[in-house]
Amino acid sequence: MALMVLRVEKVQIKTSTAGNKRGFTLLELLIVLFIIGIVVSIVAVSVGRMRDKTVFTEEARRIFLTTKQARETAILDRTEVAFRLNEETNTYWLDYAGSKPSENHAVPRKFVITGADIFFFPKGNSSGGLIEIQNEKGQKYAIEVKQVLGTSSIKRL
Repeated sequence: MALMVLRVEKVQIKTSTAGNKRGFTLLELLIVLFIIGIVVSIVAVSVGRMRDKTVFTEEARRIFLTTKQARETAILDRTEVAFRLNEETNTYWLDYAGSKPSENHAVPRKFVITGADIFFFPKGNSSGGLIEIQNEKGQKYAIEVKQVLGTSSIKRL
């Protein structure tokens, strides 16, 4: 009888182990999602704050530009123009002598606007005055109108 020798080959089967670096574990995915959630919430709060600050700055700038417009209109039309302010309703407008006043511009309730009426005359001068706008955080802008030249300036306080 002849002996037969069988040759045996080792076959390696790849199995998934805990140390396998080909994928992510559920814990790793949850940690990444948690970090993304924190970053998104921080960005959302920052954008909201920036928006409030921008709206406040825009309102102060709009008042400043309205006073400049009043002076220019008084000079060009050779008539008296008044910058009127109602602190109770938080509104302001331009009042043209002998004609219809401009539309009221309402300042948002979260801002407080203070000051007195300012008159602009045909020669470019004015009655002078100070208008302040303040937000709920106490930040202020001051719009100053000079009496002799009638020019306006804006300053953050």
